[in-house]
Amino acid sequence: MGKRLIHLTSASLAGVLLAAVGAIVGASPATSAPVIQPGSSLEFGNSFCTANWVYDGGGGPYIGAAAHCATGVGQRVDLATGSLGSSIEPIGSVAYISKSLDFLLVRLDAGVLSQVSPAMAGHPDIPTGVSTPATAQQGDLIQFSGHGVVFDLTTVTQQQRIGIFNFFDEGNQYVIGPVTPGDSGGPVADLSDGNKAIGIVDTIDFTVAPEGVNVGEAGVAVYALLQDAAAHGFPISLRTV
Repeated sequence: MGKRLIHLTSASLAGVLLAAVGAIVGASPATSAPVIQPGSSLEFGNSFCTANWVYDGGGGPYIGAAAHCATGVGQRVDLATGSLGSSIEPIGSVAYISKSLDFLLVRLDAGVLSQVSPAMAGHPDIPTGVSTPATAQQGDLIQFSGHGVVFDLTTVTQQQRIGIFNFFDEGNQYVIGPVTPGDSGGPVADLSDGNKAIGIVDTIDFTVAPEGVNVGEAGVAVYALLQDAAAHGFPISLRTV
């Protein structure tokens, strides 16, 4: 069978080209939903904090934050553009606030579960597990990722801050490193202990000593957080990468 030749006049060719251009211009650009992960910014009404780790368990999944960020159980929580920024979308409700440790759990809405990643923002290989007093060592290299004021201005300063682990005490972990308001609730990882989750940011401490100024943070240790939640009807586990 011979080939059929298709003949286009200049008018018909112009029509085809215009239709193609119209389809391209009229097409909506593909957009991806924002990721909800350790290091994301969260808005609790009038306050901004940073999300820590993703947890699995009955009634979950959950994402963590600092207790002092919320006003009470049931409060709605939004994903935000950053500290002092704006809301992106509602993601869940506060399900549990510890009375003894400064942490809370946000139960994530079913509609956002496809957006959830357990990986620390900027660090797809964190967390691999939970760092404990049996595995962490004083001097371990610590990784932060969060939305502290000023550090919030660039992706690099949000995600590439390093600190030094100091010690555990009464369910808390103490680290020397750069954090500011807005980092509250954010993830703290122990790089030297195999990229494990060691804690969350809760308080910021400036200590003036003869040898200089030490800037550090104290926050709930993840191992203690898991124990506290289980004791109050929330048996959860850390979701790892």
